[in-house]
Amino acid sequence: MKILHRFTRFLKNLSIPQGRKTAPDAISKPKDTQAPHHDVAAPLVVRQNEEHDCAAYTDLKKQFRDIGRIGAVAETLGRDFLTAMPEGAWKSRLSQIAYMHRLMHEKMTDRTIAGQIDRAKSHLENNNDNWDEWDRANLQEIERSHRRAACIDGELTETEARLAYEGRRHHRNMLAAGDWMQAREFLSRTIDMKCRVADATCRATGKNSAYDVLLDEFMPGVSQGDLEGWFKTIKTGFDKILPQALEKQSKESEPLPITDYYPAKAQMWLNRALLKAIDFDFERGGLYETGHNPVEGGTPDDTRLVISTADTSNFMDSLKSTLHEGGHGLYIQGLPRKTWRYQPVAQDMGAAMQESQALLIDMIVGRSPAFFEFLSPRMEGLFHGLKNPVLSARNLYKLRTQVKPTMVRRKADEITYFYHILHRFRLERDLIGRRLKVADLPEAWNAGMEDLLGVQPQSYAEGCLQDVHWFVGKFGYFPSYATGHMLAAQQFAALSKDIPNIDAQIASGDFLPLTNWLRENIHQQGRVKDMDTLMKNATGSNITPKHLLSHIENRYVRAA
Repeated sequence: MKILHRFTRFLKNLSIPQGRKTAPDAISKPKDTQAPHHDVAAPLVVRQNEEHDCAAYTDLKKQFRDIGRIGAVAETLGRDFLTAMPEGAWKSRLSQIAYMHRLMHEKMTDRTIAGQIDRAKSHLENNNDNWDEWDRANLQEIERSHRRAACIDGELTETEARLAYEGRRHHRNMLAAGDWMQAREFLSRTIDMKCRVADATCRATGKNSAYDVLLDEFMPGVSQGDLEGWFKTIKTGFDKILPQALEKQSKESEPLPITDYYPAKAQMWLNRALLKAIDFDFERGGLYETGHNPVEGGTPDDTRLVISTADTSNFMDSLKSTLHEGGHGLYIQGLPRKTWRYQPVAQDMGAAMQESQALLIDMIVGRSPAFFEFLSPRMEGLFHGLKNPVLSARNLYKLRTQVKPTMVRRKADEITYFYHILHRFRLERDLIGRRLKVADLPEAWNAGMEDLLGVQPQSYAEGCLQDVHWFVGKFGYFPSYATGHMLAAQQFAALSKDIPNIDAQIASGDFLPLTNWLRENIHQQGRVKDMDTLMKNATGSNITPKHLLSHIENRYVRAA
């Protein structure tokens, strides 16, 4: 009861700064770029159900509305698979999920769709004034989705979906046992399947890079060449910053370690309160724990964030995971669901933009002095640690920004995290390019870690088995973390100009201006623009690594 009483007081002091009205009308709301707020005399127009002058396009919207609904059902089944499903149901659930993906594929590749797309494009060409920016973008995304699906058959689509969820289960078991032999066999199957997908797409589209094809699934419009250019610039900068940061921290006192007991229930209360503070809508979502790795995703109406089970010896891991998944959740909930809900134009911009939202909340805001100035006194109360130096703002900040090369990506600091991603990017590029055999992966993994960070894994669990991504077929996803970090720094630099007192607002617990900026400039835009244009409109410049380099140098080298 004491913990509950302390937490009730904590909630009262968390989300809304003193003196701020809590009525919905008192909170400033971002502009809705695709559908402004309407009164009773001007009801909201649901654009996906709106009749268009082009009958073919109207039919396409109806078909993709149904495809979107099936996708939402598949997503819900998948969430249940990872959180609440009884163990004995996993085989039947795999077949259900796989069938849903096959059904979506069949509808997306229906023989009538290609003709409808051609007629809609012809109508657009001859009646441009009848098509606004959102309709044009939606037709473009419909065509892109159709052409990508048409490259592979339904059986391969079903196999891909089945292996993705089966891989989560197998990875959990193989990681716990450190069983590389079984992992090698499953990973070989997964790579063979992804290569079949990529090769079929290359044949159908005339592309010659299997890895570029897989990248396009997660980062539309971004090529291997783009990544190599950005990563070269970042590595050159980080190679200079890393030793400077290590030297600076070596002259400072070590942060006090976290050694107390932190009840799991109290941690989850804290996590949910922080999500409410950044305006995550619990009427359309929730936070859940799982024995699997954390999971990104969800739908705007059912955004179930999934994090690893809380560690009672260290609340920082659960806190970090919640902030990260919370960034994903804000993005998903902020998509233009009221007007375009199931249409392709209402989808997010892909993994790089998704990770930018997660890393902006987790790494840039959630590791700032202002954030811990806000959090520290509330944690002292919640964990019954008044005046506990471990829970001081300064100590929590030092713990969260301590730079130290480590074997495990998810425990890496903000600087060395990039090297983990660069390492995985190089390996998966070579695995898909058939320049690296799966059997040789452990040796290549260990050599790369030694070369980049000077550390050597002592087990498969610390090495090539630590991540779930490849076991679920996500080849091309890892680079989105580094790209997302770059985008996040650029976005935060821009919003800091638009909101000059952002640090003071964060320190006081007022996160709404930050969340609203992201909603207006990123979330509500869906896919109405490509990523380059979206970033230029939001930040005033093309995509560039310079803001990330500046952010890292300021935080880890120049800051007092």
